[in-house]
This record gives sequence, structure tokens and C-alpha cells, in this order.
Amino acid sequence: MVGDSSPSRPLKTVETAIDIVDAIQRSDGSDVQELAREFDLAQSTVHGYVKTLENRGYLTVDDGEYHVGLEFLNKGGHARKRKREYDFIIGKLDDLAEQTGERVQFIVEENGRGYYIHTSIGENAVHVDAHIGKKIHLHASSAGKAILATLPEERVHQILDRWGMPEYTQHTVTDREELFDELQSIREMGYATSEQESITGLRAVGAPIQPYESNPIGAISFSGPAHRLTGDWYDEEVPNLVLGVANEIELDLKYQ
Repeated sequence: MVGDSSPSRPLKTVETAIDIVDAIQRSDGSDVQELAREFDLAQSTVHGYVKTLENRGYLTVDDGEYHVGLEFLNKGGHARKRKREYDFIIGKLDDLAEQTGERVQFIVEENGRGYYIHTSIGENAVHVDAHIGKKIHLHASSAGKAILATLPEERVHQILDRWGMPEYTQHTVTDREELFDELQSIREMGYATSEQESITGLRAVGAPIQPYESNPIGAISFSGPAHRLTGDWYDEEVPNLVLGVANEIELDLKYQ
């Protein structure tokens, strides 16, 4: 019934279809036999799933092997454009990347995970896997921690309970109490740092974008190789740059 507020159970068929797509993405392509073995399903059942997804554009087949289809790009592009604030924020990030020559990212939180909405590449920026739509754990990045620091403590616990605190590098914070201590420091400073916590050799500074009293729109982060982000440049100048851009974005969005 439309409008029924009673608890609903997940649909197993939908979950299986999503799991199949995730498996194909992880393996960068799979055939029906491989998927049948992985999910302990009959090949005819798997064939029904993948053909349905292929017919709708969510999968494509190449020499018997299924790959993620471009219909996901179509849907992702819509999700990226549906908030008017995003285009304005992206323009500010492009300016900062051009000014500094480094990499600047915009990340949003959805369902307790972080998603890359945009990456601006300066002329000296290092190339890392930060493609649009990439999904990350919030505790392991400067932008993610900047977002967590703005959320109620109960919500942060819910996120950590659901997604955990996996170790990306030897520097990743994996202790909950240590993370909460850091979140308090982030609230006091207004920005977060990542000391090679998501990628070895990469440092970053992030700040939330919160023009309204509700949860933040997202967070921006400035990242570069650890050997370049040192001394006063990393400790003072980069945080001031990031905070300045974040504050400018917030004011423009709040009063436009």
C-alpha cells in the first residue's frame, strides 16, 4: 500500500541483482559460469539476471564476459547534477587547483559513505584513483573526517557500526576512541588532516561545506605528496587556503 509506514523487508531479487553488478565491477568483468559459482546459483538463473540488466543498459557483454554498462554513468551524472550547489563548488575547486598546482576534491556523504563528486587537477598534481563516484570510508580521509566532525555523535557511531574502520595504510586510524578525540580537535580547528591515512605518501587537508544549520553539503580537500606538503606550507598555509575557500563557498551559498 502506498504510504504504508510499516517496516519493509529488502527484496532478495533486487539485492541479488545489485550483488551481481558489484561482483562484476570488482572483477572487472565476469561470465555467467563465474557468477553462478560465486553466488551458488543455477546458470539459467544468473543468465536471467544479467540479460535483464543488459537489456536495460546496466551491463554490457563483450566476448561472453559481462561488464558494468554506461547506464550507470547516465544515472550518476543525474545524481551529480541534481543539487545546484555542486556546480558552484566545483568552480571554486578548479580555481584553487590552478592556483596551487595540486589536487583538490569535493566529497559528499550519503548513507554513511563518502563519494567523490569532483576532482580538480593542478599541473603538478599526483595521479591517484579518485574518479568521480568513487566510494570511500569517511574515517580514512581528511574530507571524510571533516564531515564526521559536523555530525551528531550518535550518527557517527551508526556509520562506524555499519561500515567499520578498515585499515587502508599503516597510518589509518582504526581505534574509535582515537577517532573521536581527533574529531573534537577538528571541530576546534575547523579543518581535518590526513597523514597518509588513505594512500601511502599522500597528505591532505579537508574542511566541511556547511552553509546552513543542517548537515554539511559535503567537504573539500587539498592533497599532495608528503614530500611537498611539509613545514609551514602544510601546517599553516594550506589549512588557511582550504578554510578560506570553504568559507567563501558557504557565504556565497547562504546569501545568494
